[in-house]
This record gives sequence, C-alpha cells and structure tokens, in this order.
Amino acid sequence: MIWVIGGTSDAIKIADLLVLHGQTLLVSTTTEYGSHLAGRAGVEVLQKKLEPSDMLAVIGKYGIQTVVDASHPFAQVVSHNAMAICDESGITYIRYERQNLQFEGANYYSDYPRLMDVLKQTTGNVLLTIGSKNIGMFRVLDISRLVARVLPVKESIDACENAGLKAHQIIAMKGRMSKACNKALLQEYNIMHLVTKDSGEAGGMTEKVNAALELGLAVHILNRPIIHYPICIDAYHQILNYLP
Repeated sequence: MIWVIGGTSDAIKIADLLVLHGQTLLVSTTTEYGSHLAGRAGVEVLQKKLEPSDMLAVIGKYGIQTVVDASHPFAQVVSHNAMAICDESGITYIRYERQNLQFEGANYYSDYPRLMDVLKQTTGNVLLTIGSKNIGMFRVLDISRLVARVLPVKESIDACENAGLKAHQIIAMKGRMSKACNKALLQEYNIMHLVTKDSGEAGGMTEKVNAALELGLAVHILNRPIIHYPICIDAYHQILNYLP
C-alpha cells in the first residue's frame, strides 16, 4: 500500500493518479477540511496529527511500502519526521514539491523575524495570507493594522481570535481566488502590504501577488524552508517511476 501524506490539492491529484494505475492508498490529513478533500479521491482516509511513533504504527498497520509526501511546502516538521521514519523502516520516501515562483518587485524573507523587522518600519494595513498557525506572531505590530485571510473552519477562526483579531479583521474564504477577487479584497480593506508564503501555483500565489503588484502595494513573501530530500519530484507522473 502507498501512503500519501497530504490534505492539499496536490495530494488529491496524486491520489487520483495512483488509483488510476491500480494502487491502493492511504491518505492522511490533519484537519477535517483536508479529510473532506481526500475523501473525494475514494481512498482510505486517516485524519490525525501524527507523531513519529504514530507514523511507525501506520506503516506497520497498513503494510506501507512507499510514502509520498505531498504536504504543504511549509510543513517541514511533517517532512522531516516522515523522512526519518522511512529511513528507519527501509521504505521509499518520495517528496512532491511544488515549483517555486519568483515575482519581480516582491520582497523575500528567510524567516518571520526578518519580516517583522521590516513591517515594524512601515505604516498601513497588512493582509496576512499565511494560514492561521503563525498569526499570533504578528501581535508585535499594531494589531489594528492586521487583516487575516484564512480557511472558513473553526480552528482557523479560533487562531485569529486568540491572536486578538476582531471579526472585521478576519476574512474566512476558501481559495483559490481570481486576480479580480484578490484586487477587490485588497481595495476593500485598504491594504498596503500583502504577506504570503512561497506556496506555489496551487496555493494561488500568482493571482494574489499580481493583484497586489498591479495596485502598487508592497508584497512580502516568506521563502520555503530548505530541506534536502532523498527523492524530490515536481510533476505528478514522476511518482510512477519510483513505485515497486
């Protein structure tokens, strides 16, 4: 059996491809939203945050022979744990990594502290499109400047409220949105700074970054963590080359 670590749109497309080629799959996700997506592929779904010991148990229980890591580009802990467990278990680990996108005129950062140092020197509203996990870090800024766009699920809304954001500072919407929609939101909330991650084309980067640049706004992009994978691919069909 193949284990697809995901919950992303990439994981679903990979699952569809593997099922088409007669493979049996387990798809793991950490959220109800991710499980809903995975369920569309008609494969067995495990919704749980997995620690290394849990990963070992999954490999044993399901007789996993290959792990395809299609988790989010910024889920580095998941990837590190999965690589270590695969190495320990002697099974194949394949990383699917979205291609990087580069935007002329955007500002790039290696970590949050560097980004914060820059934003502290600025004025104007800041739109955060980084997910909900790290929203609390931005409390070092004037919180009245912040607007967060997150998934319309309870855990995301709770994270925003715990960070001190009020209802009018939370945009709960499921992406991917058109450039026109992104422009409308940026203008409606009088945004001067867009903060996002290098999440790739599937993450809707092109539409939101180009919308901001065309409006003359400052764009701040967090680079992906640098991880060295034993096998790394950037096209779905390449997975077939590594299957037993």
